[in-house]
Amino acid sequence: MNMNSEDSGQAEPSSSEQSPSPPVQATYPTGSRNCVSCGRSINWDSNVCPYCGHDYRFIAAPIEPMKRSAKPLLGGILIMIAGMLSLAMAFSFIVIDVSDIESWDYQPLTDSGFTPVELEELLGVCGTIEIVIGTIAIIGGVFAIVRKYFVLAVIGGIFGLIGAGFIVGGLLGLIGLVLVIISRNEFGRNPTRQM
Repeated sequence: MNMNSEDSGQAEPSSSEQSPSPPVQATYPTGSRNCVSCGRSINWDSNVCPYCGHDYRFIAAPIEPMKRSAKPLLGGILIMIAGMLSLAMAFSFIVIDVSDIESWDYQPLTDSGFTPVELEELLGVCGTIEIVIGTIAIIGGVFAIVRKYFVLAVIGGIFGLIGAGFIVGGLLGLIGLVLVIISRNEFGRNPTRQM
């Protein structure tokens, strides 16, 4: 006697009703990946980069963007003005000639004093040095305004201070230098603008 499933009254189980398939296991990539910090190749399952120590187990909280202040901008402008005053003083030293010195009734303070020609040459050398000082101060002021290269902005402030630019330039250079130094943390970052 041949018993079919039709004869027995029981239907064969459909393919979806057959025995349950094993659970799907997550597969993780094997091999290597590049460290996000140093760029070197590390094992995929590494928790810490063996080269730079970057920890992949730590999830950093988002850092609030820093607000921009006007201190580096104002400091940079003051340093640039000090540099421009140094340049103006330098050019005034360079254009002085012997006839100008003689018209001032220049009298040497001591017997070993400078002659008018020697004084003209000395002022020319001082003017050239002052041009270099003023130019470096202006460049430092620009770096302070754009908030890049803190060290160069400070160097520019120092040169604005020693350039003396008719005395007022030295004072402006000092104030600009102080403003740049107290706003050091604003250099080299990408802060948001304060509204």
